[in-house]
Formats: sequence, structure tokens, C-alpha cells
Amino acid sequence: MHLTIEEIKLWPEGGTNYVNIRIFNHYQTWTLPLLAGIVVALPKTWRTARVGGLGLVALWWALVFASNVRGTIVAMGVAAVGVGLLFRQEAKRWLLVQLAGLLVGIVLYYVLFSTGGGPPVVEKFSDRGTYSKRLQLWRTSLEMAWTHPWLGAGPMHFAWPPYRFATAGSPHNAFLQWLAEWGFPSTGIMSGLAVWGGWRWMDQERRAAEEASAASNGVRVALVGSVLAAAAHAMVSGLLVTPISQVFLALVGGWAWGRYQFKQEPATVPSNVAHAVLCVLLVGAMGVVGCSLKDLSTVEERRDALIEAVDRNRFSPRYWGQGFLHVRDSEVIDRARRDR
Repeated sequence: MHLTIEEIKLWPEGGTNYVNIRIFNHYQTWTLPLLAGIVVALPKTWRTARVGGLGLVALWWALVFASNVRGTIVAMGVAAVGVGLLFRQEAKRWLLVQLAGLLVGIVLYYVLFSTGGGPPVVEKFSDRGTYSKRLQLWRTSLEMAWTHPWLGAGPMHFAWPPYRFATAGSPHNAFLQWLAEWGFPSTGIMSGLAVWGGWRWMDQERRAAEEASAASNGVRVALVGSVLAAAAHAMVSGLLVTPISQVFLALVGGWAWGRYQFKQEPATVPSNVAHAVLCVLLVGAMGVVGCSLKDLSTVEERRDALIEAVDRNRFSPRYWGQGFLHVRDSEVIDRARRDR
């Protein structure tokens, strides 16, 4: 459309309808490995479909370069190295598809999106000044965690307009955000479960790939690549807090969990104490969820408070809008603004 209609700006300024193009790049990080898996999984006789799939991979790479984003490139590099070390020969076809898509994507970028120079992301990688803000966010997250080590500072502090996180919404690191918001014990438990469970699943996929066909291995490699890429991207961006990424976390994570074959030796019947503890935890969780439902009655009030606090007359579709912390204490607000 940009090439045919002069009034339409070049991607990504040309009407993407994203409040921030990085949210679309999160979507690309989840789906780039899956698109390559489709090409590998399709039968060789389906030449048109395979060429179409490769075309999508190439177009995705072209849009990555046109978006001037570093996170997706770093994430795909981590995913490529990860699946290469994990699956060895079984990952060869997937890696070749990604390489072909990358090379064709570069050509598409120069044909469709280039304004005469190279991809701007090349200069962005070498510009050290662009890393300073992210490093400041990470340092402040550690300060928050040190101040509130046991239970954390609580959620949504990164979206409070008077605070220095207002323009970021997240510290661009899922681990540090969890650490600052929920404390050291919770972060240790969640990180341990994620690493242990993720490795058990990936190791099972690796062992199954040694005896499976190339088509089914394409699915295995693509799924593992998608999880690795998303995990890497979440360490440098707010991938896990944007709605579209949370949907893909449910889809891809649920798909991976469903493929995991849990095996355990026969165990004794749980004791009455275990049943009692489970019931208490269940009732407690229901109570917490029930108490939070009252917030639904004040949605309009909190929305008006957000618009008034940030001094704007348009409610942008930013994902943290409904979580606005309505603090009325002027002393607290002034102190937060001095800290910016």
C-alpha cells in the first residue's frame, strides 16, 4: 500500500494500530519458529504450500528488519543455538528454513522497505546510548526487590504515572519484574519450576526426536524454538505482560504441556493431612479471587482517575490502564516525582 499510495507511510508508521510496534514483534517472536516448523512438517509433494510457508517466514523477517527491533533478532539467535545444541541433526531442516527465510527476508526488506540505507537495527545494536534506559530499569528493579525482599512491592508499580516507570510499563525483564513485584521466595519458586519443568519437557522431546520422522520433528523443534525464543525475548522486553503474548503463552505453553508424558512410579494414597492442606489452599485461592471481583465495580472511576493523572484526554489502549494505582496522598506523589 505504501508503494502504491503516497499518503500511506512506510511500515511501521503506516497505520499498524499498535500503541507500540514491539507488541507486534512479540507476536513475531512466538510465531517465527512455528512458521518454519510448518514448512518442515508439510509433505514434500505439497510444493506450493511449502513455498507459501517459506514466503511467510521471509516476510516475517523483512518486517522484523523494518521494525527496527533488536529483541526478536536476539531471541531467534538464542532459539537457533538452543535447538541446534538440543536436537543436533534433527534440527538441521528447521535451521535451514530459518536461514533461507532470513536471506530472502533481507532481500524483501531492501525491495519493499529500504529507504536507501541498511536496516536501522544495525546502527541500533552499536549505539550504546540505547541501552542506558533499560539498564536503569533493571537497577531500579533490584533496588525495589532489596527494599521489599519477602513479598515484593506488589504488582502494577511500573505503570503508576507519577513514578519513573510510567513510560515503560515494565522493566523489560520478566525475571526482574517478578522479583521486584513478588519478592525473592516467590521468584525462586517460579523460576525453579519453570527451569525444571521446561528442561524435563525439552529433554523428552529430544529423546523422542531420535526415533521419529522428519515431519514430526519439525513440530518438536518449532515448539521448543518458540518457547526458547519467547523466554529469551522476555529477558529484554515486556513480552510476558502484553495481552497478545499472554494469549500465545497459553496456546504454546498449553501445547507443550499437553505433549509432555508424565511418568511416575506407583505411589501410596495421599494422607488425610495432604487432602486437608489442599482443601485449605483451594478455599483460600477462591477467597482471594472473590475479593478481587469488587474491583470490577470501580472500573469507570479508575479509568477517569488515570486520564486525569496522566493529563491527557485520550485513553490509549495500553495494557496496564485498568491496573492504575490511584494514590491520593500528595506527599507520596511528590516523592515519587522527585525520584524520576
